[in-house]
Amino acid sequence: MVRKSLSTSLTVLFLTLASLAQNSSDNFPPEQLLREIRPEGIRAQMGFLADDLLEGRGTGTRGYQLAATYVRSQFEEMGLKPAGDNGTYFQNIRFRKIELQRNLSSMKVKVDGSKKTLTMDVDFLMRGDPNSQDSTADAPLVFAGYGVTAPDFNYDDYANVDVKGKIVLIFYGAPPRFPSAPGAHYSNGDVKLANAAAHGAIGVISIWGGKQEQRISFASLVRFFQPPSLRWLDSRGMPNDAQPSIKATAWVSTQVASAFFANSGHSWDGVQQAALDSKSQSFPLKASATIHAVSKHSDLTSPNIAGILPGSDPELSKEYVVFSAHADHIGIDRPVNGDAIYNGAFDNASGTAALLEIARAFSSLEKSPRRSILFLVVTGEEAGLLGSEYYAEYPTVPMSRIIANVNIDGISLLYDFKDVVALGSEHSTIGPIVDRVAQHMGVEVSPDPLPEEVFFIRSDQYSFVKKGVPSVFLSDGFKAVDPKIDGKKMSDAWEATRYHMPTDDMNQPINFDAGAKCTRINLAVGYELAQADARPRWNAGDFFQRFVDHPASAVAAQGPK
Repeated sequence: MVRKSLSTSLTVLFLTLASLAQNSSDNFPPEQLLREIRPEGIRAQMGFLADDLLEGRGTGTRGYQLAATYVRSQFEEMGLKPAGDNGTYFQNIRFRKIELQRNLSSMKVKVDGSKKTLTMDVDFLMRGDPNSQDSTADAPLVFAGYGVTAPDFNYDDYANVDVKGKIVLIFYGAPPRFPSAPGAHYSNGDVKLANAAAHGAIGVISIWGGKQEQRISFASLVRFFQPPSLRWLDSRGMPNDAQPSIKATAWVSTQVASAFFANSGHSWDGVQQAALDSKSQSFPLKASATIHAVSKHSDLTSPNIAGILPGSDPELSKEYVVFSAHADHIGIDRPVNGDAIYNGAFDNASGTAALLEIARAFSSLEKSPRRSILFLVVTGEEAGLLGSEYYAEYPTVPMSRIIANVNIDGISLLYDFKDVVALGSEHSTIGPIVDRVAQHMGVEVSPDPLPEEVFFIRSDQYSFVKKGVPSVFLSDGFKAVDPKIDGKKMSDAWEATRYHMPTDDMNQPINFDAGAKCTRINLAVGYELAQADARPRWNAGDFFQRFVDHPASAVAAQGPK
């Protein structure tokens, strides 16, 4: 019965595609290529990658190395050319592992003359310092709004305050009036850290509140701070995005943060409202803090895996479309109902499975697309987009010849969807390509429904955007084909019960037909990019155009020179 239903669904799908063909772009992938993407193939790939044997694929662990070796063997079997280091499929990365020594670390505050020692995991959260194994920030507090300096939007939280030698207290996120993707950029923690350092601060305390706290309580946030943190090391042995002048960082609950405003001349309700109204604000507080972070540093290595399908056009084959996905997940962590393996089936065994099936489909063609296609499976995404950022910093093909990135961080597996969200496509000529593909596939394109989640900076396409490469991250929207299904409700429930939990495994309900549909859409976008006469370009005057002329990390200081 299931096979008959699947066959019928596929027949309807491809008849629909055929009926639209007369209005299609000549670059739309042939039906035969789309047929190569099968639900069974995605199920099989996911089944291996999310198996307990791989122990959650934590970066630098034996389980991740098993996954990397599996991906490498798949690339080799497909006949892809090695695109790692020294003629191999692997690009090995050296990381610094930073383990906070919780019993030796602390945060003390003094508010209007009253001293208090805060309780870790109740009042505040922190991670180890990437630069020093024993670091302290001891200074007065200055409130600096969102901690954002954005000349493009005539906004600067540091405009009227001196924070040299101080600890800045800032809200999570960015002013709501900022457009979605630029807002996501300015929400980036490393951008804020660099901005604080550029203005002379020695510490940063972030407030977890607003809509984020409504979705994820401070108590729930605690689990994300338990594992060690990672930084990749450059050729000098320096950790990425290092800000040596920032001696310590921490996160506090709204209850703790509100107390800092006592006798400051500003009410807690007032500063929250000003933040919601996108008003820049900054002023000194009658409070100080001592943040002491003691850490243990060690080194580990973990590889990206890269393979190339050479293009067929003599000239365009010198350019590359990159399909990316991350193979890492959380690994083994604190047990939940007796299960300590965080399998990461949806996040992101599914994205890696989709990339492998797309690579297999492309490699089956008698004639490859005009441009070359680079298939990149990265490590360290869950630790801060580290593998993709390293690749963007040390690419194995010239970055100037990478014309686009299609990133796959999870595919649609909850329900059959009738709309997609194409993060990033609105900023470049990738947008019309996504629109054409969506029309072919009979789905709508919806705007980002959750801009406050800043998804645009939370996955690997952002590493390519920072180097000036037009990129897109496709996911399903909240509109389900079945009118009885509330897509948002189902997605929220999944995030609350399975996101970064051991229950994200192969035992949960999985709609592989929807997964195949999502994978075909990603394939089609990449195919059109590889076949097009012209490479995609940023829209005139777009915010992200800056990275074409100045391809630097998003932590480039936004403050004064």
